Amino acid sequence: MSNTRSGTTLDEVDAAIIALLQEDGRASAVDIAGRLEGVSPRMVRHRIKKLLRAGIISITAVIDPKALGYPIMADVLIETDVSEIPTVALRLSELDHVTYASCATGESDISIQVVARSVDELYRILQEEIHQMPGVSRARTYLLPLALKFTYNWKIPEEVYRRPEAVAGSATGIGGPSPA
Repeated sequence: MSNTRSGTTLDEVDAAIIALLQEDGRASAVDIAGRLEGVSPRMVRHRIKKLLRAGIISITAVIDPKALGYPIMADVLIETDVSEIPTVALRLSELDHVTYASCATGESDISIQVVARSVDELYRILQEEIHQMPGVSRARTYLLPLALKFTYNWKIPEEVYRRPEAVAGSATGIGGPSPA
């Protein structure tokens, strides 16, 4: 057993439920209970509610930027004045193409991850948005040709779903006509 920040104690059942939800966030309590020995669907529902309330898990849709035409991924390590770190980090986190932003220690003050449709677009984002941002004194960029493990909650940029051809040609979207 291990204690979490909220004082909630996790056990092997909680860990197994979390692992199964990570495989399929839409798995029902019945499905999860069926894969665990000695656990009822009622217990699974109770444990999930407890984990959600404690903030240990959240169940959300995870977007794959590559599937939406954003195959270029890069880490950008940013240096700024120490007094500017929180402000610059917050401004960077609000950029559409930034999927991750964190204050850092070591040689860089801020670490961000950027997705783009092409290397040219990445270059434009770096030159016009990141390097020009007040407080950014230096940015080092590393292309990431292969991602082995990542988790994030990236929001789809409006340019993806507000394009004239997307709006005019897809009133039905992926799932068919919208319910009235």
